[in-house]
Amino acid sequence: MTLRTTAAVAVAGGAGAAARWALTTPLDEAWALLAANVVGCALVGWATARDERVRHLLHRPRAGLGPAPSPWLAAGFCGALTSMSALALQLATYLDNGRVGTAFAWLGLTITACTLAFVAGRMVAMTRGVRP
Repeated sequence: MTLRTTAAVAVAGGAGAAARWALTTPLDEAWALLAANVVGCALVGWATARDERVRHLLHRPRAGLGPAPSPWLAAGFCGALTSMSALALQLATYLDNGRVGTAFAWLGLTITACTLAFVAGRMVAMTRGVRP
């Protein structure tokens, strides 16, 4: 990774952390975490589809397992915005307090909402006219 890419990831990470903090301020922590994870999944879905489409339009297929979104967006911004470890702690707290149903409800809601957001982000990118 170049110094420029590393700097872009770091700056985007700061912006992602600030965005997550901004969500936590007006919302309950659990809802803020869900919102951050959903927004992050939508952005990653959009970025992966956009990058795929640009490569296709340029006739430059990428070797490897799949699309690679811009590192500053995926690793930097979305990496700082989202948090699976905070979700794990949230679920552990519910389980420790005997709220098994609540833990499974949050887990199901998070998986469903994040998956739908990822798919919606991809659909938006694929239906828009992306120009290289």
